[in-house]
Amino acid sequence: MNNIISILKDDYVKIILSILSYILIRLVKRFKLKDKINIKKEIIIILFIIYLQLLFNVVTYPTNEYGINNYNLFNEFKRYKIGSSLFIKNIIGNIVLFIPFGMFYKSYFNIRIISLIIITTLYSFIIEMIQLFIGRVFDIDDILLNLIGAIVGYYFSKNAYILR
Repeated sequence: MNNIISILKDDYVKIILSILSYILIRLVKRFKLKDKINIKKEIIIILFIIYLQLLFNVVTYPTNEYGINNYNLFNEFKRYKIGSSLFIKNIIGNIVLFIPFGMFYKSYFNIRIISLIIITTLYSFIIEMIQLFIGRVFDIDDILLNLIGAIVGYYFSKNAYILR
């Protein structure tokens, strides 16, 4: 929890600048192209921008936890006892991190599940490659867990009236 707080405290300036940049772009588009603004969709995009910034910071944050690269599917599941703090952090955490990802793509683009699977897999793979190059570990199971989270978010969004 302390790691997340220290990650977030330095990001508020980047988040504010991103939101202001987005609003400026949208205002120019609105007045120059006479594009109509849908407040609900604009709020969803702003929340998604914030989410992506925070997600990127969480997955690239330097950590003292050392591990080894995992290229074998389902290895991560064998490492932790169900319900332990490491299980919650590594297994549940990777799922929860990507629920908003699936929710956004379903509610904003109304994509099909196969498209979400492709997008999430590619995005998660890129994250794992970045982690590998910055000195963290590559874990194939994280890609699977992120995909599960995105699918959960997709179906939640599909069934949530407020997001339609």
